[in-house]
Amino acid sequence: MVVSMVLSPFLLSISMWGMAAAAWWHVMDTVRAESTSVVRRSGAVWALAVVRSFKNLWKNRELSVLTLLLLAPAVSIFWSEDWGYWLRVTRVRLPFLVLPWVFVNVPRLRQSDYQRVLYLLVWFMVVACVCVGANFLLHYDAVMEGLGRGQPIPVPRQHVRFSLVLATAIVAGVWLWRRRFRLKYRWEQPALAAAVVFLFLFIHVLSVRGGLAVLYMALVVSVVWYGWHTRRWATGLLILGALVALLWGGINVIPSLQQRVAYMRYDWARYKANDGALYSDAARWTSLKVGYRIWKENPILGTGAGDLLSEVKRVAAADYPDYAKDPKLPHNQWIHTMASTGLLGLLLSMLAFLTPFFAHKYRANYLFTAFQAMAFVTFIIECTIENAIGVSWYLFYTLWFAAMAEQDG
Repeated sequence: MVVSMVLSPFLLSISMWGMAAAAWWHVMDTVRAESTSVVRRSGAVWALAVVRSFKNLWKNRELSVLTLLLLAPAVSIFWSEDWGYWLRVTRVRLPFLVLPWVFVNVPRLRQSDYQRVLYLLVWFMVVACVCVGANFLLHYDAVMEGLGRGQPIPVPRQHVRFSLVLATAIVAGVWLWRRRFRLKYRWEQPALAAAVVFLFLFIHVLSVRGGLAVLYMALVVSVVWYGWHTRRWATGLLILGALVALLWGGINVIPSLQQRVAYMRYDWARYKANDGALYSDAARWTSLKVGYRIWKENPILGTGAGDLLSEVKRVAAADYPDYAKDPKLPHNQWIHTMASTGLLGLLLSMLAFLTPFFAHKYRANYLFTAFQAMAFVTFIIECTIENAIGVSWYLFYTLWFAAMAEQDG
């Protein structure tokens, strides 16, 4: 799951269903052990296993509430006309039922096992970034020219989601280093520190704003967490100031980041001059206006998840004809939800997002809290859970860090 999230949608699907198969095997094994020989011979063990597995899910209210993120678009079938697009949207959200079910039914792992997976994440992202960096250097002029036109540095699959996984690896790597985690050898500790520094520098070279935003939100949470638990607020403020200075220095030193900032300024100027149809940031701002307009027309139930795309095209053609050729869906998770499923969908989604966070057993865990803050930021600037990698990133690490918190508790 950790590796395929970056590399392959096919492998990502195989990973999820493989985890589901492992969970089902464990439930079946448990039910068989508890059943009489007569029940085992009758085949009723299958029905008992289904009932047992979903009872386990509903008992864990903090995780079962995540299924509302599937329910919100699913129920909109009753007021959606385009059932084909509705099915596509709902299928993307299917993991919000499958993965919570998996995590409550698989055997508990040891804390060291959870840490090993995060260790794999760090080193896998090091390898991935080395390959991306090598390609960047081999095609330096072409990539820099593309950055000047708003194009990203080429990465596996989608650049924003890649940067989200990269930011997660940095946070996990720092946490592992502070825990002095290693598989076997002493040299792993300094190697891990070097890997985290490399990833931290590389995410600035990559210059994807979504990844930088979630990373710096995690750093702010880390500083607040440090100040709260040590009461060394002055030290925390100094660290925060150093981070701001580091970001400012990066903008003035790293060519790719300089190019990205210059393009943002140019894009914004074109948008203010009503001449931004060909520029990505202007299209994003316009997508928010279109989404808000659609929600105002359908405040309670929205358009229905199946009809959102057609409604975006209709409103863009009527109000923003310069953007009508290739209109974007609202680039904000909350506005996207409101436009497609109205206040009903927003209420269900907010309940799903906030319930795990307000559970003390999870909130007291640093990794869980930092990750939820990262997710909150990306929901503001992206419609994160409207594609497979965004769903897997948010859901897998939410559940993984929640499992680690339960193991600590």
